[in-house]
Amino acid sequence: MNFKDIFEDVKMSFDGIWQTKERGNSLEIITPYATTNNRFISVFLTHQNGSFVISDGGWIYSGVYDVAPRDKDCFLKILYHYQNSFSIKDVVSKDGIKYHYIKTSSKVDIPSKIFDLALYIQNIVSISEIDFEDNDEKETKALFVSKANDFLRSFVNIDKIKFNAPLDPNKKEVKFNAIYHKSHNDLTLINYVTGSSYSNFSNSIFKANTLYEMAEKTVYSRHITEKITIIDTDALGFVPIKIANYLHHLKGQSGTEMIEWNHREVLKSLLN
Repeated sequence: MNFKDIFEDVKMSFDGIWQTKERGNSLEIITPYATTNNRFISVFLTHQNGSFVISDGGWIYSGVYDVAPRDKDCFLKILYHYQNSFSIKDVVSKDGIKYHYIKTSSKVDIPSKIFDLALYIQNIVSISEIDFEDNDEKETKALFVSKANDFLRSFVNIDKIKFNAPLDPNKKEVKFNAIYHKSHNDLTLINYVTGSSYSNFSNSIFKANTLYEMAEKTVYSRHITEKITIIDTDALGFVPIKIANYLHHLKGQSGTEMIEWNHREVLKSLLN
């Protein structure tokens, strides 16, 4: 059997899959590598300050691959492992988009760097599809989301509120539990904070803070007139003595109005 001929067939098959597109000062390289949700991976090559930069184009965190990277500890450990293994760095642009990139000063190194970044994207996107939450946490979140949504529906104009909606259609990761439109140019962002344990509750606070920060970096920031965080006081993770400093930090950083679930009637005056 002539294995060399087989290898040539394999090589030709892969050669035909590689494609490129010019995008301004960058070259999009469409690789033959795919994620587990069947999305072919692109990397972007450009030249900046004497170095060649290969990036993901901000696609991982912009929802292009139809996944959202998790903020769970187990996922972050995997993320940092791959970043360290491939020397991947990240940076957040002025418009709030996170880019993953790798640099080299040598043309000879570009093919291997493209391979490294493509493999990194493939793993991170595929791992993002894994559900890391336990059943208790899932049930706690689902129950509170259902209760809070039903309560808001009971008194707001349903045409003025959107649930589980992105603030910016082009940035699907900047998603809030609810967005209330007092008027066309007057938005209220609403986040729910809950958790089946102290750790999960704290993570929910941190996530809310991150979303508010990201919202301020979108083109819709000038229309945000109010931020409301609804605190699930019925959750097992609600331990006031442990989370007080985190909530204080959230309020100080984002300027959000804190509404505890056992005082939820206050929402009626805020949203009407």
